[in-house]
This record gives sequence, C-alpha cells and structure tokens, in this order.
Amino acid sequence: MKKNNTLIADVYFLLMLAAFSIVAIYMGTAHHFLMINVFYLGISLLLLIISYFMGLLPGLLGNLIFIFIQGSYMLYVNLVKGQEVSFLMMFWLFMPLLLSLVTYGMTDRQRKIQAENQHMQLQLSEDIVFDELTNLRTMNAYQQDAEIFIGTHKRFSIPVSTGIITVRYDDQLLNMISAEKKVKLIKEVSKILVASLRENDIIYNISGQANKPRWAILLFSEKDGANIATERIKKNVEEQLAKHPQFNKYDIQLKIGVAEYDDSITSVKGFIAAAVQEQAYDV
Repeated sequence: MKKNNTLIADVYFLLMLAAFSIVAIYMGTAHHFLMINVFYLGISLLLLIISYFMGLLPGLLGNLIFIFIQGSYMLYVNLVKGQEVSFLMMFWLFMPLLLSLVTYGMTDRQRKIQAENQHMQLQLSEDIVFDELTNLRTMNAYQQDAEIFIGTHKRFSIPVSTGIITVRYDDQLLNMISAEKKVKLIKEVSKILVASLRENDIIYNISGQANKPRWAILLFSEKDGANIATERIKKNVEEQLAKHPQFNKYDIQLKIGVAEYDDSITSVKGFIAAAVQEQAYDV
C-alpha cells in the first residue's frame, strides 16, 4: 500500500511540474499579455492554496465559481460584443482547475504516506523489547514478562512482587542538569541497577515516551523479601552516584515502591499502579 501511494505521489509530482512548465512556457511566449497572465496566475495560486489547506471540495467550489465567472465573461465577449474568444481566456479557463487537482492529489498522497509512516513507527515502538539507550528491557517486555510471572504464581503459588524505581525530586533535578547529563544519569543508574540485581531478578526501563526516568523490577519473592532486595539496590545506587564525579554534587536519591501480586490486582497496569502507590510511603 505504501509503495502504491509513493508511486502515485511521484506521478502527481511529475504532473504538477508539467503543468507549471506549460504555464511558464505560455507566459514566456505571450509576454504581450504579461499583466493579464500575472492576474490569472495569482487567481490560480489562490485556488491552489484553498485546495491545499481546506481540502478538495472547497477547492473545486472555488474553481467552479471562477469557471462560471470566466465562462460568463467569454459568452458576453462572443455574443454581445461579437468578438472571438481569445486563446488566453481558454487557457486560463481550465488551467487553475488542473493545477488545483494535481497539487491536491500529490499532497493527499503525501499525507497518506506520512500517516502510514507514523502507524509503522507506533507499531515498531510497541514491538521493541530492548531500550537503545540503556539496553534494558522495555515496558512492552515488562508487560509480557509480568503476565508470565503472574501465570507462574497462579499455577505454583510462588509469590511475585514488582518494584518501581524513580529519582526522588526528579522535576527539580532534571531542571538542574543538561539533556546530555540526563542521558548519562539514566545510563549510569541503569548500569548500577543491573550490577545490583540478584541472578533471577529482571530490571526494566519503563520510561517509555515520558521524560522522567523510571525503572521496574520483577521478583519471585513476597513483599518483605522484595523490600529488602530493593532497599539494598537503592542503597547501592545512591552510594555509587555519591562517588561519581559528575553526579556527586546533586545528592541524588531514589524512590522505591514495592507491591506483591494478589487476587485484588486484575491487570499488569494495576500491578504497576499498586507499586507506584507504595512509593508514597518511601520518605
């Protein structure tokens, strides 16, 4: 479908070039009527702009009004004055309509191509399971893995917990540092988090399209055990950042919330929301 739209857009583009070339050649040969040609060209551009910004129907309506006025004047010249209709009038009778149709066709196809590209990018972002910045698994991967963890819990009664990790006072901190340093901070925290995990635990970067960094952990553990594990991780990250030459002056602290899965949680989003709610108690 995208290939067809691209081909049709190219055809419309060539037709538009041909139409404007015809106009340029005609205006060059009919230089004795320069002011009249400039007047008609201005009307053509106005109708073209209407078609581009307002759509095909308003553009056609504008062209029909122009054709009606131009045609009425041509009939007046021919029937009342008894003069022959000049080629100039015949040329500008339909050229604005041709330019409007060709331009609208090209822009309409370009919009469809852009819409398809945006749709493909959205699908691609939803399918990505590894974040390019941190090499951590993404929100999409978290949702898939959480369903597996929850399924294992239901089948074998193994406790499952999740932890949500954010930077405390992130609004103030992110306003204090540059965009480049923010990227370095996310990378550094992610690296320390991975190094602090136990073998069977998994860390995710679930920031998504948001500007604020946020991580999540899935653990086969009850809430008390998960709290101990996340507190150990939190302490390790804060100690490492306190020693880091680029971040030690900011007193960066983490905020953690842990929730254990139970029957009151009906979805993966609810699982995350429960952990986020627990962050309120991390003071």
